[in-house]
Amino acid sequence: MTGFEVTHLQATLIASFSANTNGVGQDVSDFKYGSVQVVGTFNANIQLQGSNDGTNWVSFGAAITTAGFTELDLYYAHIRVNVNTYVGGTAAVYLTAKP
Repeated sequence: MTGFEVTHLQATLIASFSANTNGVGQDVSDFKYGSVQVVGTFNANIQLQGSNDGTNWVSFGAAITTAGFTELDLYYAHIRVNVNTYVGGTAAVYLTAKP
């Protein structure tokens, strides 16, 4: 055996929230495509953010305001979520990425 190939990544970007907050940054540098699933009932904006250095984050795409799936082309080395304009409720955000 000469090595292994990474076939996919599954990660929790944020397990739950009850205020404005940033989720955990996830290294996606080995992946090209992905999806984000949001589950829960909430009144907030969930904004996807990307970074090439894991420190300086830039928002991309429209804010997510309801539970569901969002498909992604992964142009950044890292991805996270930013919860802002929080009013109430809670949700979790999950990432699946593929090469």
